[in-house]
Amino acid sequence: MKFFECDPWQKENGLIHGFGIKGNPGDRISRLDWKGKCVESRGACIPLISLKQIHGEEIAIFRGGRQEAENLWEKEGDALITEIPGFAIGVFTADCLPILLFDPGKRVIAVVHAGWRGTAQGVAKKVVAKMTEIFACRREDIQAGLGPAIGPCCYEVDEPVEFAFRQRGLPWEIFAFLRRQGKWSLDLRKANAYLLGEAGVLKKNISLLNYCTACQPNLFFSYRREKGTRGRHLNFVALR
Repeated sequence: MKFFECDPWQKENGLIHGFGIKGNPGDRISRLDWKGKCVESRGACIPLISLKQIHGEEIAIFRGGRQEAENLWEKEGDALITEIPGFAIGVFTADCLPILLFDPGKRVIAVVHAGWRGTAQGVAKKVVAKMTEIFACRREDIQAGLGPAIGPCCYEVDEPVEFAFRQRGLPWEIFAFLRRQGKWSLDLRKANAYLLGEAGVLKKNISLLNYCTACQPNLFFSYRREKGTRGRHLNFVALR
């Protein structure tokens, strides 16, 4: 499988990461296709851990060990944090936004799956808070990579989505614009960059990969474009 990387992390020798893209034409890669397998990147072969994603705000901590790694494949959640090297933590996307977090001082990493539901619930902001609470990370040291996702050019949402954001006090007008009555374009990257900023992550530490998964069928699966697809991209981060 091929991966895009964040420019600021390409020279970070202690970190391996990637945002997945399509491989061979016709590939249909699902989460379960990866269970029990390793990620091969930058000359390393690293066992993968991933949660059962439920479009929510549940956060899990990986403390280490093969048995716990295996158990996490059966646990529900949309964010995973660890300080354990030698394991890749990942999320699977086909329009939703993958977020990778890294504290180079404390050597802590996290991965977040953020669709509109998780974004409205502030899952990225809550992961930063958990990193500071459990691992004593400093918010200003945390770096973030926001990967390919459906862009506002293609992501039309309706009133229930607007209501979910406004109900939680999020400034809807900052990351959504009206298309027509009752329909908006939502920018998931901008919304989550806002949430990370609210959490204390510095703007200079947030990297964006501005690819729209719905616009580029040669590179990405898209649940919305394909009206449902088994295809998913693996997005991961690991400490050497």
